[in-house]
Amino acid sequence: MRFEDGRIDQFVSTDRSIPESERQNLIWEYTNRCRGMATVAYKYFKNELKGDDSEEIFTEDEQRAFMERAQDIAQNGYQDAPGSEGGKKPSFVPLIIVILAFAVIIGAAISGNMLAAFGAFFLVFSALGFYSAFTKNSRGKTFYGGTNSGSSKSAGLSLGIIGLAGAVPLFFEKILGVSGAFFLMVICVFAAVGIMMLVGFIASLDLKGRKYKDEIRAECVGYTRIISEASGKGAHRHGRGFSFQTSPVFEYTYQGKAYRGIYDRMIDGLDADLNMGPVAIRIDPDHPEDIYHSSKPVMAKGLIVGLICIALAGALSFVFVIQQRNAPKAPSVNMGPKTIFTMLFGSESQQQNLMESLGEGLKKPAGKNSEITDELVEHMAEQYGESGEWYYEFATVERYDEVDEKNFNIVFEDHAFPQVGKKGKPDGLGDKWIVFYTLYEYESNGEKKTGKAIFFDANPKEFTYTGTHKAYEG
Repeated sequence: MRFEDGRIDQFVSTDRSIPESERQNLIWEYTNRCRGMATVAYKYFKNELKGDDSEEIFTEDEQRAFMERAQDIAQNGYQDAPGSEGGKKPSFVPLIIVILAFAVIIGAAISGNMLAAFGAFFLVFSALGFYSAFTKNSRGKTFYGGTNSGSSKSAGLSLGIIGLAGAVPLFFEKILGVSGAFFLMVICVFAAVGIMMLVGFIASLDLKGRKYKDEIRAECVGYTRIISEASGKGAHRHGRGFSFQTSPVFEYTYQGKAYRGIYDRMIDGLDADLNMGPVAIRIDPDHPEDIYHSSKPVMAKGLIVGLICIALAGALSFVFVIQQRNAPKAPSVNMGPKTIFTMLFGSESQQQNLMESLGEGLKKPAGKNSEITDELVEHMAEQYGESGEWYYEFATVERYDEVDEKNFNIVFEDHAFPQVGKKGKPDGLGDKWIVFYTLYEYESNGEKKTGKAIFFDANPKEFTYTGTHKAYEG
């Protein structure tokens, strides 16, 4: 990959090896650089607001180089090599996506709908990944290939696919229930990560011959060490939470053009693998700034991680299937391709009619038993995303309002209940109805009232409730 000046996380020297005793000194230098850049940023933006650049804001050449590099990336995006046109002009699209996603996530979390919060998180994760792959503006890093000309596309596609794997199962909450959708989400994420790791491992087996085809002479002129840090409470005590990667810095000419680069896949640790002076390196002829370095531990770790993720996805899938088979049978609904498409992309009225068909499925009792147990009601409450205490009532029907030839509404004497829409004709239904509901509070004309949200109902002529719950007494 192209060697870049102006990185505050980078240390360049002519020392092939650095003793472990110097590691802490590098960490201190890095943290001091970060603190210094905070002051630089403050002065820079103050000058921009004032329209006056008379105040000197840089105390070191590295700070000036860092700001120039940041400005160049902001204006032109990441470029694989000087003068290249691989990246598209940056835009505000990622920022807009992130802002909208955070608004949805925060709103969903406040309302208690964590399922929607997770869905928004994975969708923005996917959107940013595909955006990165399309624009090539990010400096991506892949597990096997490191950072090279195609890493932004590969890493972006991987993130996009993993994000979709996490988001899609959440659309099936109405079918699987909240816990079932979360369970399926975990399975899909593990499966996606495992498949991506295994595909990457297979593709990396012949990188030397397939991508880095040309061997050329270069000059090793120094060594760069890049520090990265992990987050977490106590992670940085005594230097923990920091890691280093090392590479020789190469200068070479290819097809009449001068390059300065480092390994795409850098060496873990503080020690380099080559001496200063003339060396032989392998490059990608299509992208001469990409330099090969094999790393067997990386490949082995990737294979192990991939196999573990696939094994976990398989084990969880087995548990998931067993749970679904043993779960109380909810009202049946045809889950063909047309039904799934309607649930995901249909209009609000189409989705409502589809969900009402779940209630119609009660007309076909599960097995030979027409009893409604607490276990079945708990399952239905979970499917509809209801949590907390629920109640049962043998409610009195005030009237049946026919909407059209195929639909009617049940209107209850207790107007705290909402109307319940049904399909068919209301002939011979009687004046009682089985309802299961949760409570919610609302305000009307300055007065606080309690409403009853029905999540499950049944015809008492066809079903009998045998559980222990009772009507709300308030």
